[in-house]
Amino acid sequence: MKKLSILLSIGACSLLSAQYCLPTFEYSGNMAIGEAIMNVTFGTINNTSPSVTNGTAPPNYEDFTSISTDIQMGSNYPISVKGPSGTFPSDVVVFIDFNKNGSFDDAGESFFIGRLEPANPFNAKTITGNITIPGTALPGTTKMRVLKNTNIAAYSDPNAVTSIHSACGSLRSGQVEDYSVNIVAANLSTHDQNINGDNLRLYPNPTNGIVQIKGVESLKNYEVYSISGQKVLEGNSTSLNMNQLIPGTYLIKMKLKNNTMITEKIIKK
Repeated sequence: MKKLSILLSIGACSLLSAQYCLPTFEYSGNMAIGEAIMNVTFGTINNTSPSVTNGTAPPNYEDFTSISTDIQMGSNYPISVKGPSGTFPSDVVVFIDFNKNGSFDDAGESFFIGRLEPANPFNAKTITGNITIPGTALPGTTKMRVLKNTNIAAYSDPNAVTSIHSACGSLRSGQVEDYSVNIVAANLSTHDQNINGDNLRLYPNPTNGIVQIKGVESLKNYEVYSISGQKVLEGNSTSLNMNQLIPGTYLIKMKLKNNTMITEKIIKK
């Protein structure tokens, strides 16, 4: 394996903002024998890319931002990543820029999916994990990064922590794939309705200022967010005083005593 430091080109991605940095890989010479990501499945994304093409390894960075899926605030989604892993195990971490600030390294934006055991491309393994979309995520299109990197420490210590500490920085050997995701609010009605089997209700909705929560015996607490994702209210009472809020659409996240999460839309007139 030939050792070299390769800086991945930001200009390789037409949709990649200059704000998004890319990692450097210490080794790249073994890409042909098992460092590529071969499949990513997430939501409606099901993208397969070869580990070898005509005997040539793919690049360390591949731009798949033209491939997108809708993801809903407050929902949980399974994700699977397939790939070989040469001589040493490889860790896979997924990043989503929920606040759309051009960085993947904010709290809550990274997900350790798992560790691919050593295998050649013909015996590539698949690992699965889950990603929860926070209710505070900003709506609209943002970037998702799938990062695979050899974790040499795990070869001798199965409990070694992931060697991926950032979406950038210096890594050993692996690949980066970028995708797009479209964050949407829950498909919720805006009128007084039964939203849970134990008669938890919001009324009136739309409101001039005060919203009542009926069925409070099931309510643990609530948080109210603006459509941009800013938390503006929180509490655990039967009444929400929205008089100080400007007219517009808000999302209320209600946690029940059985830890069920319900998200509803409220319109302030």
